[in-house]
Amino acid sequence: MTETNRAAWGSKLGIMLASAGSAVGLGNLWRFPFCTAQNGGGSFLIIYLICSFTIGAALVFTEAALGMKVKSEPSDAFGWIHPRLKFIGGLCILTSAIILPYYNVVGGWILAYIFKSFSITSIKNFGEAFTDFSSSAFEPLLFFYAYMIGTAIIVYMGIQKGIEKFCKIMMPVLFVLLIVLMIRVLMLDRALEGVKFFFLPDISKLNGKTMLDAMGQVFFSVSVGMGVYITYGSYVKDNTESVSRIMWPVVVLDVLISLLAGLTIFPAVFSFNIPINAGPALIFITLPKIFASLPFGQFFGLIFFIILLGAAATSSISLMEVPVAFLCDRMKFSRPKAVVLFTVFCLITGTFTSLSFGKLGEFKIAGKILFDQFDFLASNILLPLGGFLTCIAVGWILGSGKLVVFNNSRLQKSFEFCIKWIAPIAILLILLKGIELI
Repeated sequence: MTETNRAAWGSKLGIMLASAGSAVGLGNLWRFPFCTAQNGGGSFLIIYLICSFTIGAALVFTEAALGMKVKSEPSDAFGWIHPRLKFIGGLCILTSAIILPYYNVVGGWILAYIFKSFSITSIKNFGEAFTDFSSSAFEPLLFFYAYMIGTAIIVYMGIQKGIEKFCKIMMPVLFVLLIVLMIRVLMLDRALEGVKFFFLPDISKLNGKTMLDAMGQVFFSVSVGMGVYITYGSYVKDNTESVSRIMWPVVVLDVLISLLAGLTIFPAVFSFNIPINAGPALIFITLPKIFASLPFGQFFGLIFFIILLGAAATSSISLMEVPVAFLCDRMKFSRPKAVVLFTVFCLITGTFTSLSFGKLGEFKIAGKILFDQFDFLASNILLPLGGFLTCIAVGWILGSGKLVVFNNSRLQKSFEFCIKWIAPIAILLILLKGIELI
C-alpha cells in the first residue's frame, strides 16, 4: 500500500478520539482503581500523574511519530530505522494478536452483563452467578462471538467510515455516561471518604513498589508496545502539524477517564464498606451487587456496563487494526480479506481461551489456565519488552533527535532525554518486576 492510496483519517479530531479510545479501556476502569487501592490512594495517584505526562506521553509521541514518518505498519517503521530491527515491529504485531482474543472474551462478558443488568435485582449470589456464567460452555462463547464480529465489522468498514466514525460517537458517549454515574455515586452516604482516600496522599505509602506499580499502570494504560500508535499515526495525512499537538489529547483523556473512574468506584465501595482490591470480581461481582441495592439500580447498572463496553470496544478495534494493517501493507491483502482471516484466528483462539474457565480448566501451562497464560505473556513480557526495544531503537540507534515531536526546542530536548534514558530504565524495571526478578 503506497502513501498515495493509503487510508487516512478524515479529521484531526478523528485521530485524537481514535487514539484516545485505544488508550481508554478496562485498564482505566478496573486496573487503575485496583492498583490505586493497593498502593494507598492519593500517594499512588501523584506518581501516576507525573509518569503519565512524562514517560507515558513520550512513548505515545515516539510511536505516533514513527507512524507519521514512515506511513506504514510497525515492522516497516522499525525497518526504516534499520533493516535488522523489523523484528521489533513484528513483536508489536504479535503482542496485539495475542491480546485481542482474550481481551475480547472479557468484552463478551461485558456484553452479556448489559443484558443481565435488566434482572440485576433478582440475583441472590453475584459470585456464584458470575462463576456459573464464565464457566459454562455456551453462553460466554455466544457473547464472545457477537463481540468479536462487532469489532471486525467496524475494522472492516475502514479508517474513516469504521474506526473514526465509531470513536467520534462512542468516546463522547462514554465520557457523558461516566459523569452521570459519577454524580449518582457521589450522592451516596460516606462517598466523601472514598474521595479523600483517592486524592489525599499517605506519605507512608511512598516507596519503591508504589513507584513501580504507578509506572506499570501508565505503561499498560496508554497502550504502548503494541504498535497501535505507529499504525494510527501512519494514517495521518498532514505532517505539517507537530506530533505533540495531535497526541497530547490522548494522554490527557486517558488520565481524565482514570480520574473519573476513581471518583466513581471509590465512593461506591466506601459507601458500602466493600474491599476495593477485589480483582476481576470488582467489575462482575462487587459493583453489580452495589447497583442492585440502589434505587433504579437496573438503570445505573446498565449505564456502567455500557461504559465498560464502549471502553473495551475502542481498545479492541485498535488492537485489531495493527495486524490488519500488517496484512494489508506487507502481505498486500485487501482489507476485507485481512479482516476475515484475522477474525477467524481470533474466533478460534478466543474459543479455547473462553473454555479455559470451564471445560478446559484442567489444561494448564506452568500452573495457569490459557486465559491467565496469555495475559501473563502479553502483559508481563511482550508489552514491556516491545516498549523497551522501541526506546533503544529510537533513543540509541536512530537518535530521538531525528523524530521531531515538539516545535519548542526545550521540550524536544526533554523528550529526547526521556526516550534515551528515563523511559527505557523505567520499562526495564517494569519488565523485571513482571517476571518477578525484583
